[in-house]
Amino acid sequence: MALYFCAYFSLGAFCPLLSQYLSSIGFSGSQVGVVTSLGTLGAVVSGLFMGKLYANSNSKKLVIIVSFVLAAVLSLVSSLVRTFVLFAVSYFVLHSIQEPVHSLCDSMIDSNGQNFAVIRSLGAVGYAVASYTAGLVANSYGLKTIFYFNGVFYLLSALFVIREKEPPHYSNRQEKASISDLFKEKKFVMLLIVAFFSLGSTLANNTYYAYLYREAGGDVAGVGLAFLLMAGSEMVFMVLIPFFERRFPIQKLIAVAFAVAIIRFGIYACGPSTGVLIGTFFLQGIMDGFLLVEMVKYFGRIVPPRLRSIAVTTYYALGSNFSAIICNLVGGVILDHFGARGVYLFFTALQFIALVLYFLFGLQKEIKK
Repeated sequence: MALYFCAYFSLGAFCPLLSQYLSSIGFSGSQVGVVTSLGTLGAVVSGLFMGKLYANSNSKKLVIIVSFVLAAVLSLVSSLVRTFVLFAVSYFVLHSIQEPVHSLCDSMIDSNGQNFAVIRSLGAVGYAVASYTAGLVANSYGLKTIFYFNGVFYLLSALFVIREKEPPHYSNRQEKASISDLFKEKKFVMLLIVAFFSLGSTLANNTYYAYLYREAGGDVAGVGLAFLLMAGSEMVFMVLIPFFERRFPIQKLIAVAFAVAIIRFGIYACGPSTGVLIGTFFLQGIMDGFLLVEMVKYFGRIVPPRLRSIAVTTYYALGSNFSAIICNLVGGVILDHFGARGVYLFFTALQFIALVLYFLFGLQKEIKK
């Protein structure tokens, strides 16, 4: 679907190269960490608000369209800002809109009964193609072009939403699940702790990989090629997940993802050449392809059915986004003192802790039906 290709093209052109743009206008590693962390914090808070607004709206498509248009305008405005405080504010507002709007699109497609798995895979294609294309263009015309890619493709996304069917509107009168009920589930709490140590570094990698690649002597175009291959490999392994699930329980696949993450970030911490960095692209496919899909399923299985939705959203808010805030902040400080290799040594330690806790809590055991 063109909507998903364009929406994720915007992210693929923007996110991997944002840190390099900020460095080019004089931001330190710590300042980059603050900016990206503030953006993620904004997404955590606004996601709850936008989800409620969308659920209660009679014109759900309009909510998505307005969000895409606002994200496009804010992206173009952010390209004009060069001071740290003003950019931090503008990016906070921008990311508070652009991150949640993707989940609203997921809800729209799912509620309309469309084939979500196939449609979402086009988003992965868009992200991969954008990472490579934006890298080439930025290498020739400057890193500021990532804002133009982001803005233009969000406007295209808004146009494609118009063609979609309006999702049904209804009021949920059932008793709402509470977070206090959720945290009474011991296994949920243990898996959330494990997710906190693992997921943040996988997201923060989008910020710090470019630094590692540039330290190895690569250029911006090479960063784009690397993200093209890595994002493309994620799509391949996500498609293969049903094949692996027929042979292994999801608990074992998650353990494999943790082990691969330790190997991958451990290699990065050694300061490899650009050839090795690109040549090991498939490790991200195994790591993220398994982890990002199977963790959602695992959280849905370890709580009662009435708590499944809130379990997944809490996982995204605390186990993923809040963890990414910490990793971006700490990573920025480490970058200033020890370089990108130090950042990935920190990430390796986090993944090792996640794997140890995973087995210590007994989460690798298959759930008996």
